[in-house]
Amino acid sequence: MKNKISQCYIVIILFAFSSCKSYKSVDAYVDEINQKGELNGNVLVVKSKKVLYENSFGVAHPKTKEPLTAYHRFAIGSISKEFPGVAVMQLYERGKLKLEDKVSKYLKDLPAWASTISIQQLFKYTSGLPRVAWERYGENKMTVTHELLLNDLKKIKELAFEPGTDYLYSNYNPILLIHIVEKVSGQSFEDYVTQNIFKPAKMTNSYFAKAAPWKNEILPAYPFNKENKLDAFKMDGIKFLMLFTAQDIYQYLQHLHSYHLLSKESVKLLSEREGSQSPLGVLEWDDDKLEVHHHHGEQGSYEAVIRYFPEEELYIIILKNQKVFNVMDMADEIHHIIITNK
Repeated sequence: MKNKISQCYIVIILFAFSSCKSYKSVDAYVDEINQKGELNGNVLVVKSKKVLYENSFGVAHPKTKEPLTAYHRFAIGSISKEFPGVAVMQLYERGKLKLEDKVSKYLKDLPAWASTISIQQLFKYTSGLPRVAWERYGENKMTVTHELLLNDLKKIKELAFEPGTDYLYSNYNPILLIHIVEKVSGQSFEDYVTQNIFKPAKMTNSYFAKAAPWKNEILPAYPFNKENKLDAFKMDGIKFLMLFTAQDIYQYLQHLHSYHLLSKESVKLLSEREGSQSPLGVLEWDDDKLEVHHHHGEQGSYEAVIRYFPEEELYIIILKNQKVFNVMDMADEIHHIIITNK
């Protein structure tokens, strides 16, 4: 039985389909979005392991006007939270930890609340940890470091609610998962993910960035707003700061869905949710059959969406470095065009 969120999501999509114009091809639709000035980014559509559509639009930098290519890397916001989730589940499959283990078993320098939160509650965002103060950091023009995030985390005296009793989407959850991965594996998070996810999934062009705004990165797609101003938010040494190509995102998803990175049972466990999403975003299952995988992410002017429809063997990946809040609508329309023009 699908939950109310899923039912509403389907109704919205059906309404959008019934009210939009008809397009003969993905190319015609995407070109129109580009002509409207609403697409600065990369679009990749893969069906039955063959590229159905791939193109780049706009520029990698608003001042240099460097054209975007398929090799440019993008930040993907919340979608990057899939990687600490997958990493912890890999360690779970290897018998290195249990999902009911408390955070305090692995991380000893946290307040007393760490002994009340389980790893599974971090997955489900039911830990009670409050939201990260991103707005305060931005308003005060602070450089956000991993040490700053950890220090603020350690200052939390009381949780927002008793663990397991409610849902609150907080970046502190994947941050703690990252540190558990490091503690259990004995590796840095970057080294673990590179060896256990990037390499097995044949992700050859994605990597961990060092600091934002970008300085010495390889082919970054710089984030900028409608006034062509670069994002000014500063980060340095953040452990989850990653840059991806669309092709590498496809490689990761294809290996995830073919259960090469995790077993089906582990993917199902990781996709369980008490609120709007799990670490993998939204996965809908009909008993043991996966019906759709959807995940949307934002980070400053970056916006990204991934969609996977197993029945059609269809992947839709859209990465943008200028956000206009339309990637989900684009993914919906591309899916509609493909299923109605078979």
